[in-house]
Amino acid sequence: MKLTRFRRAPAFMLLAFAVCASAAPQAREAEGVPIRIAVTAVAKEEGREPPSLVKEDFLVYQDRGRRRVLDAVRLSGERNKIDLYIFVDDATRSNVTLDFREIGSFVGELPASARVGVIYARNGTFSVAQELTHDREAALKTLRKPLGSVAANGGIYLSLAELGKRLPPSPDRRRAVILLSSGIDVLRGRSESSSGVNPDLELAINHLAESEVLVYPIYVSPAAEVLSNLALVANGQSCLKRLATETGGEAFWEGFGTPVTMKPYLDDVSRDLKNQYWVTFAAKPSKKPDYAEIRVKTEVSGVRVIGPERAWVPAGR
Repeated sequence: MKLTRFRRAPAFMLLAFAVCASAAPQAREAEGVPIRIAVTAVAKEEGREPPSLVKEDFLVYQDRGRRRVLDAVRLSGERNKIDLYIFVDDATRSNVTLDFREIGSFVGELPASARVGVIYARNGTFSVAQELTHDREAALKTLRKPLGSVAANGGIYLSLAELGKRLPPSPDRRRAVILLSSGIDVLRGRSESSSGVNPDLELAINHLAESEVLVYPIYVSPAAEVLSNLALVANGQSCLKRLATETGGEAFWEGFGTPVTMKPYLDDVSRDLKNQYWVTFAAKPSKKPDYAEIRVKTEVSGVRVIGPERAWVPAGR
C-alpha cells in the first residue's frame, strides 16, 4: 500500500492562517450590530428650519469611539408615523388642567397617521385612560384633573419604566411621551430623589431607551405639601432634565411653578417631531446584551442634533 506523506507547512503560512483567524472576530466587531435611534435636527438660529440631512451628516460615538453610520431616513410622508403618550403624574397640582386646551391644539396638529394615548401615574404604577387611538377627540376627553395629593407622590420613574417594559416592538412607528410632572420621586426616600442616585430613574431610562421612546417632560407644580421644599423641587427638575437628555427628548420648565402657558414648549416638541430621522449605526457589541453610552453629533453649519445618550445593544455573535 502506498502511503501519502504530508509535508509540514512553512512557518510563514501557519502565521498567516493564525492572523486571519484572529482577525475574523475583530472584523465582525468592527462591522458591528445595526442599532436604530431617533435623532432630531434643530436649527441653531431661532425661527429657521434646519436643512435636510443625509447619513454622512451624522456622527455617532459609542463609549468615545466613532461608529459607522449605516443609514439615515427622514421621518416624513409615509414614514411619519407617531405614537404619542400624554403621561400625567397624579401628584401634580390640579391647576395643570388649565393647559389641556393647549394640549388639544398640539394633538390636533399631529400628522393624520399619529395615534394618541393618555396615561395617569401614581405610586409606581400607571392606569391607561385611553389606549392608543387615531381618534384624537376621544383621547382628549379622557384628560382629567390629577389627584394633586402627596399621597400619590413618588414612583413616577417606576411608572415610566413599566411603560417601557410593556411596549411591544414597533418597527415602523416612532414613540414619544409628553410627561406632565414635577419629577419629584420620594418613593425610596428623599436621600435618593436626586438625578445622580435615583435607581428608578436609571431603570426608566434603560427601558425607555430599549423601546425607542423619546421623553418630553414639562415641569408642573407638585402637591402643595411638597412645593415649599425647594431642594426636592430642584431634585425633581434635575431628574426630568436627565430623563429627557438620555432618551433623546427635551425638558421644559419655568421657575418652580406650573408654566403660565405650555404653548411655547409644545411648539418646540411639534418642531422636533417634524425634523426627525431614524439613524442606524453599527454598534460595538459586548459578550452580553447591555446598554451602551452613545453620542450623536453633526458638523453641518447652523445645525445641532438631539439624540439619545443610551442604546440597547444585543450581544455579539
